[in-house]
Amino acid sequence: MHLRFRIGNTKNGYLWPTLDFGSSQVVHAIDQAFFLGQTGLKLDDTEFVGKNNIELQVENALENLSILLNEIGSTPNDICLMHIYAINSEYFDIIYQKLNLKFPYVQPATTNLVVRLAEPYIDFEIDIWVIFPDEKKISKKQSNLIVNSGRFLGDTTGFKTSNIVKSNNHIFLSAQSGISLDGKNFIGENNIELQVENAMNNVEELLSSVGSSFRDVCKITPYIKNLKCRDLVYPLIFKFIKNTKPVSTGVVVDDFPLPQMDFSIDIFAHSSTDFFDRHQRIFPSEPNYMDNPEYKLSKIVVAGKFIFLQGQTGLKLDGTGFDGLGDPARQAEVAMQNVIELLHQVGSDINDICKITPIVTDINHRKLVYPVIAKYLKNVNPTSTGLVVKSLANPVIDFEIDVFAVKSH
Repeated sequence: MHLRFRIGNTKNGYLWPTLDFGSSQVVHAIDQAFFLGQTGLKLDDTEFVGKNNIELQVENALENLSILLNEIGSTPNDICLMHIYAINSEYFDIIYQKLNLKFPYVQPATTNLVVRLAEPYIDFEIDIWVIFPDEKKISKKQSNLIVNSGRFLGDTTGFKTSNIVKSNNHIFLSAQSGISLDGKNFIGENNIELQVENAMNNVEELLSSVGSSFRDVCKITPYIKNLKCRDLVYPLIFKFIKNTKPVSTGVVVDDFPLPQMDFSIDIFAHSSTDFFDRHQRIFPSEPNYMDNPEYKLSKIVVAGKFIFLQGQTGLKLDGTGFDGLGDPARQAEVAMQNVIELLHQVGSDINDICKITPIVTDINHRKLVYPVIAKYLKNVNPTSTGLVVKSLANPVIDFEIDVFAVKSH
């Protein structure tokens, strides 16, 4: 049974009182804790701190995290991954300065993206992923520490990050890009193909450093600034991943922390304790909206009790095509039906959902898609982070939802 902390509902809150959408601040499932994306919103959902003031928003978000970590019996040292979203690349210096003051010894893997967020006055949001280390395992938290990994060249904020963190069997990587592993050089300025090659070489080296390999990769999330580059990026990624068949969610973001960056990639991996106990990779199929692909992706990957889903859209699972052209609400209906069907295929259901990330391409579409999500996830109360991005895998897609779940039985 998952433990869901501080269950709340938008109908009683500050951000969206006209919507009936339930969520939790934290969901604890086995050895993982998934957190609601934290912003300037107070934990009691009655006030937003720091409109037009990025420093106050960051301070409030980090204080929220500190309170929540204490409430679930965890500490900042259990944080393995941070996803940091900002509406302006210039904000990252401020964010990391505040992080260094609040959580100076955490050294997590990190991903940094410039996107738009749930409301125009939200300038920043932080997701964290916590693992409770099994003290009986030699592999409790261990990290390959690289200062400035995946962030800045010449960064002076003092906050130390790791390129890879392994805790129990979970493996988290900082988003890899054209930045070298030592953080001192950038490979591939004005050449996205070289950036992808560098990133994937980094991934291979990092996985090897914790006794892993591409066979343990469960989910990839490539980020690009220009949708036209998608056809260049994916074949290069799969030159390395080959027959792994992970799930994937592709996103076109507004920008990255460095002006040289055109690409980065998130990797979620889970090490198998037994060579013969391979991950289940369900419904392998050709990547959506790609011409003549020579590789396959899965719709869902199960690693032990942990479930990774491909980002779901209006594209139907039965192969009959895209449903909901120009209708974000209909796309959300199809996506949620897909999620339910995929979970059913691996002996799970919506009650196992821990974290959702709804993604739209127009902030005005949020009021159309969230009532649909709420209808399907009534009483589930997952954690959630909402993003507004430049584009998804194809211009016809207005909505996509990422889902992480953990089997409760």
